[in-house]
Amino acid sequence: MSEALETGLYRVFRFNPCVAVHELRLRMRGWRPFIVLLAYAGIACAAAALAWIPLALEQHRFGPRAIEIGRITFAVLAHTQLTLILLIVPAYAAGAVTMEREKRTLEMLRASLVTPSDIVSGKLLVILAFGLVLLITSVPVASWCVLLGGVAPEEVFYVYTFLFAVAFFAAALGMLYSARMRRSMGAIVAAYGTLIATGVLSMLIPLILAQLLLRGSSSGSGPTLGINAAFWVVLAFSAVAAWTVFFVTRAIAARLLGRGRRWSPTGVGLILGLGLMLVAVLASGPLVRALSSLSIGAFVILNPYAALSALMEGEMASMVIHGPFGGGRGPTGLQFWLWAISTGIFVLLGVGLWGGATSAFSRRHE
Repeated sequence: MSEALETGLYRVFRFNPCVAVHELRLRMRGWRPFIVLLAYAGIACAAAALAWIPLALEQHRFGPRAIEIGRITFAVLAHTQLTLILLIVPAYAAGAVTMEREKRTLEMLRASLVTPSDIVSGKLLVILAFGLVLLITSVPVASWCVLLGGVAPEEVFYVYTFLFAVAFFAAALGMLYSARMRRSMGAIVAAYGTLIATGVLSMLIPLILAQLLLRGSSSGSGPTLGINAAFWVVLAFSAVAAWTVFFVTRAIAARLLGRGRRWSPTGVGLILGLGLMLVAVLASGPLVRALSSLSIGAFVILNPYAALSALMEGEMASMVIHGPFGGGRGPTGLQFWLWAISTGIFVLLGVGLWGGATSAFSRRHE
């Protein structure tokens, strides 16, 4: 089975999975990963139980409140998992390459036929697989929350895919610092510092903008984005999406076309990336007009905790978003749009950081 998977990956994507297989065997050897899994599952279960016990006692005293019990318990479980992911995944990723330098095994790895992209991608895939296993261990607790009532199965899907997108972003961020720095401790500190800084800024910037841009406050709808700011937001996200398409297309084209290629992988990626950005800018009129009525507070979805809270609560989602995604739709529609936007943002950021890590590793070891 593993040989067929390795052969298929190499033939289709020209991806050599030997680093991923070796890293997976190395990281899952011994008792440490299983202790981490046990601790993760234990903390998640304990958090859900501590949230459920007082609610169950209150229900016994004052009458049935099953909907609140299930929803609150699941909210506590989701936020606990988000905290654990942001604590565990960056530390694992930040030491992926630096540990090879500290053990003096990186030069032997680079002397092989494995490409820098295969090395970075293989290590990142193993970390993502470990993060996925962490999330899977808490699925029975989430199922129990569904049985308590108030939580729909699609909401569980939204939350877990969002958590996996955040894990991808955190792993790619740690991998970027691991590829750029020499010591594991420095990479870990830089990764945690970046996460803390981005979390604080993602909450402060909307508040500052809300104070500076007070348009719409007199009508009671809160400060809105406006046409000019909406255009720059669309342009910025189009540039990020174009760069992501460029990097991914260049990497895939370089693998599929081989050495005797007539087309340049960089040219193919550049054409598709610039084409995507041009189409996005030309077709941005309706989107800009729709985003112009968006509340300034909607930018808090760049903070994973705020995005997760809005994703799980339709009322909070309606308070965050005033405009195209909230008008005429109920909480379910709001949650879908918030899930699509927030998950897409973290996936795009993760792909960009993965590309940066690959480029940094290639430049350091050319």
